[in-house]
Amino acid sequence: MKKKFYILLLAMIVSFAANAQRFEYQLGLKGGLGASFLSTNAENVTAKDPGLCYKFGFTGIKYFGENYGFTTGFTIMGSNMGYKYTVTDTLNVTSTYSRTISNTYLQIPLLLKMKTETFADKFCVFGEIGYGLNIMASNNERGDDKHTYRKLCSSFLLHLGVEMEVMTHSTLQLMVAYDNNFSKMMSLNNDKFSMSNLCFEVGFLF
Repeated sequence: MKKKFYILLLAMIVSFAANAQRFEYQLGLKGGLGASFLSTNAENVTAKDPGLCYKFGFTGIKYFGENYGFTTGFTIMGSNMGYKYTVTDTLNVTSTYSRTISNTYLQIPLLLKMKTETFADKFCVFGEIGYGLNIMASNNERGDDKHTYRKLCSSFLLHLGVEMEVMTHSTLQLMVAYDNNFSKMMSLNNDKFSMSNLCFEVGFLF
């Protein structure tokens, strides 16, 4: 009985050691700049102007395989966008107006991470795909009519980049991040408005 117990205990220790090496995690910081875009089904919108998007925050990665992991954390995301729209009055006179929207969100990403084997001793290519929950933190709107904003929005997230091992156990990330807010961000007179952004991001994982 004791022999079986020790064999079982040894097997558990070996299994735990193997898993401890395999199930690793990394924590770090990231930030980036890019362009934000507005999309809408409103027929009276005549032009949409790209704006600036910035991101910074904390990221954490839990690996459940040598080349696969789960990424989460939180990101402060700010964007500004502008557009022009027309309004026709009762006298059939059409006027053009401009509007600027500046929003700040707290985003919580839930991403599947996949990466290649290491090449040239310290480089690998990686991709992340998944969902982002956007919680509105602030809104600064300039225009005549006021929108009705949603406090919670959903995003499709896609990241593609390169990782480089630095200082033995740390990792430098360079990536292109695409964020498509597929849910309605705001509404005005039953028209739907949503946004997307494309950013270049830099991350450092410890």
